[in-house]
Amino acid sequence: MAAGTLALFTICSNNYVPMAKVWADSARRFHPEAELFLCLADRRVEEPGFYPDGVRVIEAQALPIEDFAEFAFRYDMMEFNTAIKPFMFRFLLDRRFDAVLYFDPDIEIFAPLTPVLDPILRHGASLVLTPHLTQPSEGDAFPDDIGIMQAGIYNLGFLGVGAGAESERILRWWSRRLRYDCINAQERGVFVDQKFMDLVPGFGDRVVVLRDTTCNVAYWNLSQRRLGGSPKTGWTVDGAPLTFFHFSGISPQHPHRLSKYTLGFTGDAITPPLASLMHEYAARLLAHGYGRTPAPGYAYGRFASGTPIPAAVRRMFRERHVAWAGGDPFSTYERFLDLPIPHQWSGDPRACITHLMEDARQRDPELLRRFSPTTREGVVEYTRWFIHHGQDRIEERRLLEPVVARWSESAGRTRSAGPVVSLPRVDLIGYLRLALGIGEAGRQLLRAVRHSGAPVRALPVALNSQSTVIETGLEDLFVERADAPIEIYSINADQLPQVIDHLGDRVSGDAYRIMMPFWELESFPQPWCEAFDLVDEIWAPTRFIQAALARSTRRPVHHMPLLLDFEAVPHADPAGARARFGLPADTFLFFFAFDYFSFIDRKNPQGAVEAFRRAFAGRRDVAMVMKTQNFAAQGAARDLHDLIEDDPQFIHVDCTLSREDTLALLSCCDAVVSLHRSEGLGLLVAEAMALGKPVVATDYSATNDLVSETTGWPVDFRLVALREGQYPFADGQVWAEPDLNHAAWQMRRVVVDADERARRTAAARAHLTREYGLQACAARVRARLARIAAAPARMRQR
Repeated sequence: MAAGTLALFTICSNNYVPMAKVWADSARRFHPEAELFLCLADRRVEEPGFYPDGVRVIEAQALPIEDFAEFAFRYDMMEFNTAIKPFMFRFLLDRRFDAVLYFDPDIEIFAPLTPVLDPILRHGASLVLTPHLTQPSEGDAFPDDIGIMQAGIYNLGFLGVGAGAESERILRWWSRRLRYDCINAQERGVFVDQKFMDLVPGFGDRVVVLRDTTCNVAYWNLSQRRLGGSPKTGWTVDGAPLTFFHFSGISPQHPHRLSKYTLGFTGDAITPPLASLMHEYAARLLAHGYGRTPAPGYAYGRFASGTPIPAAVRRMFRERHVAWAGGDPFSTYERFLDLPIPHQWSGDPRACITHLMEDARQRDPELLRRFSPTTREGVVEYTRWFIHHGQDRIEERRLLEPVVARWSESAGRTRSAGPVVSLPRVDLIGYLRLALGIGEAGRQLLRAVRHSGAPVRALPVALNSQSTVIETGLEDLFVERADAPIEIYSINADQLPQVIDHLGDRVSGDAYRIMMPFWELESFPQPWCEAFDLVDEIWAPTRFIQAALARSTRRPVHHMPLLLDFEAVPHADPAGARARFGLPADTFLFFFAFDYFSFIDRKNPQGAVEAFRRAFAGRRDVAMVMKTQNFAAQGAARDLHDLIEDDPQFIHVDCTLSREDTLALLSCCDAVVSLHRSEGLGLLVAEAMALGKPVVATDYSATNDLVSETTGWPVDFRLVALREGQYPFADGQVWAEPDLNHAAWQMRRVVVDADERARRTAAARAHLTREYGLQACAARVRARLARIAAAPARMRQR
């Protein structure tokens, strides 16, 4: 091999850095003379030891990519990782390297790279490509010949490039193509960066197709190659030393299958040498923290607001905006999605077709046929259809919320009949004396109605509840009979028909009825929908619940945030409170709480335990307080108890406390974790924000209203189907599975960055006061009651 300056690089986002470390260790072992680079398809994090030693990290945004924000917005993570490849090659070649070699991060090098360097440094090759196959593949397991034809003739997990005019010309062409066309669309003949390489041998005289079977060995060609050797003697392929192996699709936690992309190497099909090779690689990955190292979320995966960017939106942007004049799309495109398209019928304030809705309509011939934007029926009926089915097309619920809000809240608007001199009398019915979540919601709603200026009384009920009676401080408002013209029911839909029937003539049959129900999943239970026939409108305490209700009823559904201004917030000395509860004085304490009578799968305490351990295993200065109640009553409690038993980092407090004592316990901890799978409200999160505590919470469901990257530390997730028995009415429902590595990362950020803690907790308190304080909630109630009173005729629909 002739001498020459050499650069080796890989590309990955932060989640694959442990793989990049294994690659870097192997590259340094056999080529200490080379300069090693990691092109980061993400933003760099300042965490000691996070990136491989001796490897220069180049962020993608430092590459010569025109309109970088638009470029990053076009592609999902996998597409983006592949799209930046030619730009990184050009970046390195501009620094006068004679040879630049790219390797996917899931490659390990086992011998000097002479087979790929000789063509470049000795013979002047411009590019060195390795074909997926070097002989026909006609077996039963994927990929066969046809599968390879769809994916691309050459595997771009490796590419070698030599300096020169030919390689520069080809890289510039490749860069131009990947600015807009680096997508996973094999049915259209495109597979990210890879399929373009099928053309390259025809583009240059110095392009080399390397058929050396020791290079780029992987699941797609291993059936045609003979792997031998051992860790002690070294690995061989077809009798020669293995140069590098591509572990594409391996799961190091389950190394009984070579790749998730094929069934060809499982069970008996894994030979002893392959099994040994796989276990050795898996051990190295795990030693570098793969699957357990706390990692930040993908930097280009969300709008500036924190809303995840779904594939449908990236596709829309890519196909409809070759040039985007609206500035940084991460900041501006979310607003554009909700703007109305021009030239549509616009006679109903509830309904309009937005750019996001129109993109979905244009992609479906049936929707094009059924709904015309130029007619009233087309606009109104398509809006209704989109509220019910749009999430199936768009995937991200938050992008549908403006459509739901317009439809639901405008549905109950009334024409003003002049100024309202006084607000109507109101009776509020609910579990107002009981220690229930719905009881506390009713008490908070009662406080807001009272502060609105409306004459209000309250009728407490206890039907079907064995809960403890508590002192409310609202007893002076309680009555035995409701006779006001407006009745508000703080009662869930499953109980409302029974409560109204039970109360009989203690409530009025002629009152204008409002209900505020709670529910924790995206679809409202159909058997409960009959309750909506008993009321005239519905108040939804969160956007999450509003969306679920809007898909289930034609009653007006108004977003009416619940009062989250807690009167019993303690101001006791934290040190004294810690001593009272037996908590260590000098330890950073995370707080997690749930009731075993609740559904443990929804609250997900096991996830909180695992994320904490990934973040702080073995540390003595950080611990977690697990506040539970009714531990002894539930068999499922034993699993959690066994999980944390004898671990000094976990302090288990199982008892029923008064509300004041619960808040006192929370107040003497330093941060709150809620890795729930779904929430209808998120009372613990709100209480923590009111107390100025940092909150790490799953970025899903009702807590989206509270926790953002400004007010807390949201945790990435993926949606999963509920299993039978996990929650009532689970069939067909989904909820969140939080990313525990990201949760661990966010928990670490909370501990190490005191300045950011102060900024976000201050912002959280301000957000809580502005949107959920007594003045704000009372003003919304006053405005809505005034509209009802100002109606020229009753809007009764029952």
